[in-house]
Amino acid sequence: MYLSIFFVLGLCIGSFSNVIIYRLPIILFKSDTSGTFNLFLPRSHCPGCLHPLGTLQLIPLVSWVCQLGNCRHCKKNISAVYPSVELLNALMYMAIAVLVREPLTAMPLCLFGSALIILAAIDYRHMILPDVITLPLLWAGLLWNSTGFGLVDTQQALWGAAMGYVSLWATYWLYLLSRKREGLGYGDFKISAALGAWLGADSIAFIVFIGSILGVCIWGGRRTANRHAGIPFGPALCVAAMMYSGYQLLARAPMISVLMPENLLPQFYFWLLSVRSVC
Repeated sequence: MYLSIFFVLGLCIGSFSNVIIYRLPIILFKSDTSGTFNLFLPRSHCPGCLHPLGTLQLIPLVSWVCQLGNCRHCKKNISAVYPSVELLNALMYMAIAVLVREPLTAMPLCLFGSALIILAAIDYRHMILPDVITLPLLWAGLLWNSTGFGLVDTQQALWGAAMGYVSLWATYWLYLLSRKREGLGYGDFKISAALGAWLGADSIAFIVFIGSILGVCIWGGRRTANRHAGIPFGPALCVAAMMYSGYQLLARAPMISVLMPENLLPQFYFWLLSVRSVC
């Protein structure tokens, strides 16, 4: 029952995540304020024929499967991105519920994961990390870790936020002074601070290092399609944060912790320092 609730909740939040991913950039970029357009109005509709969706069609995974990926009215193909986001969200919620039995710890982690999916998708599409998400996410992480139900204590959260921001801020200025052009956006500083607030100071080295590797992979893929395409660093940071938090939850889970000792990440840091000293 516990897992079922989280799975269904994940589907519902995933459905609303699709709305945010599609509409929020339009709201931020639009100059014409005539008409009503927000996260709730007008009603969700088919992108092809603009026919409003019914109640069951508001759950993309269900409607997409039942309608074989086509609109029921105009028969045009519906992008698989919508059900994929919803399914990813639902599976993530269920995985967290399996590893965390305390609802006051599991539910905030689920919402944190949904926020990362939303930010990664928006940044990949539009090269922007909206303050309306990153800044509340930062404060939410600090407050959650101060309640005693978080992953780290308040001091770790505060230092994580500071280190997350300063690490990328310093990288930004070093790159700007050396190359005479910007290499990072201000949104990257803020999301890094938010990740540190949720996951603690110990997470920053892992997130930045793994995020840099993933960022190179993203750069290679986008450069193949467009030689002058920019590199969205947000998705790489979000995936790295998910990897770190996933490991932490696995290491704390009963039985699994025996196979995944908590000192594995410190060993990673010592390995990273040794590689840097050799180079």
